Amino acid sequence: MTFSTLIHQLPLIEISLITSIIFLHLIRATLNIGHGFISGLLLVSIASLVLLAPFAAIGAPWSLPFAAYIRGVTGDLSILSLLLIVLTWTGWNAFRITSITPILIAVVAILFYPFALGFTMFDPYAWGYHSSVFVGTVLLVAAIYFFAKHSWEALMLSIAVIAWSIHWHESMNLWDYLLDPFLAVWAIGLSIRWVIWGRPQAEDADGWGIDASLMARRKRGRMFD
Repeated sequence: MTFSTLIHQLPLIEISLITSIIFLHLIRATLNIGHGFISGLLLVSIASLVLLAPFAAIGAPWSLPFAAYIRGVTGDLSILSLLLIVLTWTGWNAFRITSITPILIAVVAILFYPFALGFTMFDPYAWGYHSSVFVGTVLLVAAIYFFAKHSWEALMLSIAVIAWSIHWHESMNLWDYLLDPFLAVWAIGLSIRWVIWGRPQAEDADGWGIDASLMARRKRGRMFD
């Protein structure tokens, strides 16, 4: 496989990995079973290879790998979604994000999508096309996070801007690297849950209900125990 072919396949590799992680997490939650990190990594790798397998070469009726059909439905996830899912799954003890982050994402999503979908003449989506002011604003938010000692948010925002600048995905719009509908639904749902039932304590939260405390320190929040 050449380097250019690998770059072309990156979106499919991403979606296969993320799908495998989420699928195995749902199995674990449903069946109440746990795995060590090594066995979990092996299962994710095997599931990802199955999703990427060229079944058409052996006479299957579908012409594309399963991952391509999944991507056709979901599109490319934002870099923030990818990083949140992968880092949550790893259970890495150094990974923390502040509780304000889901609320901030929810507020941005609620303000962004009605305008971006054409309900008014104002279109913030256009800012994502090489707007130096918008890029500067995102980097300013990253700097605020950094100086507020929330370095993971700063790192994720910086990686999103870098990925956009090198055209990691097909989209040339920075918004697509920062926000996607799945991330918006997660953030809004989590924020509503906090408003109605209150923010859970660290020992009661799971890995997908990100709280102010260390995500991976919570044993119950790890995808593979």
